[in-house]
Amino acid sequence: MQRKGLALALVAMLAGAGILFVQAASHETHEHHRHHESHRSHPARDSAAAQDAQPAQPVQAQYKRPKQLAVPADAPQAWLNECGSCHMAYPPGLLPPKAWEQHMNTLSHHYGSDASLDPAEEQQIRDFLLLVSSNNRLPVEGVVSADAQPRITESRWFKRRHDEVSAAKFARESVGGAGNCVACHRNAERGSFGKVKIPR
Repeated sequence: MQRKGLALALVAMLAGAGILFVQAASHETHEHHRHHESHRSHPARDSAAAQDAQPAQPVQAQYKRPKQLAVPADAPQAWLNECGSCHMAYPPGLLPPKAWEQHMNTLSHHYGSDASLDPAEEQQIRDFLLLVSSNNRLPVEGVVSADAQPRITESRWFKRRHDEVSAAKFARESVGGAGNCVACHRNAERGSFGKVKIPR
């Protein structure tokens, strides 16, 4: 009888230890699962955190040419004579400096013509164009090669400003093409394009 009681007591002790073991194992498993969950990747949460960590992107500057197009009163006479003999002397601010460099480096085949200059005059005109156009920070646009120099009419701002002018109007004899600014802008050579009147 005493042995039977000891046996029952031993069974009870083992059962209690088993319960404690199961509880401890369950608690350990729960803690491990919670630890794993805290380190597991959550796409939505991680994406939001990444966006918060990224610096704010600057607003892209508006694409436009500079307003300072007025031609200086002391513009070289060589520029007026040489550049204005076949077409209007375009205000330098209409193109960026790199575009004028392209023009000055290809004068021997300037739109199909030889516009070569005396070295002294060429340097004087080059310096003037680069200085006055320095406010224009737009990229050189259009097709540019040894046989195709930069064109004002190929720039994005020109196309945007003239998007309502049809090809037929540009082709009018009274207009003389998209590059003949003075036909519609009477003060274009002075850098003023505010007043517009398209001739018939």
